Amino acid sequence: MALILDLVDPQELIGYVRGFQDEQEANQFRLAAYLPNNNIDDIEYRITQGQLRMPDAAMVRAWDTESPIGSRQGLRRLFGELPPMSKKIRLGEEERLRKRKLETGDNAPIVNAIYDDAANMTLSVLSRIELMRGEVLQTAKVDINENGVDLTVDFGRDADLTVQAPFTWTNDEDADPVRDYLSWVTFYTNKNGVRPAQGLTDTATITALLTNEKMRGYVGRGAYVPGIITIADIQSVFGAYDLPPLVAYDTQVRVNGTQTRILKAGTITLVPPAGSGLGGTLFGTTAESLMLVEARAIAAGEAPGLVATVHANDDPVATWTKVAGIALPTLTNPNLTMHCKVRF
Repeated sequence: MALILDLVDPQELIGYVRGFQDEQEANQFRLAAYLPNNNIDDIEYRITQGQLRMPDAAMVRAWDTESPIGSRQGLRRLFGELPPMSKKIRLGEEERLRKRKLETGDNAPIVNAIYDDAANMTLSVLSRIELMRGEVLQTAKVDINENGVDLTVDFGRDADLTVQAPFTWTNDEDADPVRDYLSWVTFYTNKNGVRPAQGLTDTATITALLTNEKMRGYVGRGAYVPGIITIADIQSVFGAYDLPPLVAYDTQVRVNGTQTRILKAGTITLVPPAGSGLGGTLFGTTAESLMLVEARAIAAGEAPGLVATVHANDDPVATWTKVAGIALPTLTNPNLTMHCKVRF
């Protein structure tokens, strides 16, 4: 298929796609807030894990003596290739659109269709990336086995940061969500030297607490146990124990025609405050963007990140819109996430 450069301005199309990406990640695919995007001019990732976030306190020394020597935390370096992903779609009703172009000299119908297709294909690529973000936050791994690609990246989170509540929060009368949550947050804090900022979960888990007997008891006073409590009551109880708020994240995407949750239901994923060095989502430079650079359609500095291209073939006549990216969510400090199972 031949690359088309004159039907839609490549810079404008890429700008549109990346603007659409920003909008989706601000409103729907919100895990980008925890693993922010980082465009790199490469097709490989190289990350260094185990940075010393909190060095030992300095020691008092005598005058005219040598400064004590600091120590470095053990470092672990991971590297590999960023996996490529892309999707394309054939523009339908090609003959009618081209006929209108010839008769009226108006490119608007086909151009508008290309922009619509670019948004749709961008959504498809972003859906796969968000699935990987969710997997990384919950398991500290990326496990890909699809379309001939077999790839596993293990960022090495300590096994004791995956836990399970002793009793089901939803329907066990012995379940004590405050006790469990407090123990997990305390363990996380002692492990990392920083408190988690939020607990990512699903709405069903939060609403299940509305009928939990122990939770209703925390809301009550003395012997009085209310029959009905609110989500605000739940957050207030957690706040009274200086526990991070539960934040519902219910986004789903379609995988092979089936609605699939980004984060597993019935779990809580503890995440650190912003700026804690958890990790990021690396976007590299695609072969498609290099083609546009070589054609002088975009500048070299615009190459990294998602890219959209328009191609044509003449037998049969068709116009294709493709969105491509190479990307991987990574964890610099995998122990800054904790996976807690509360419903099973």
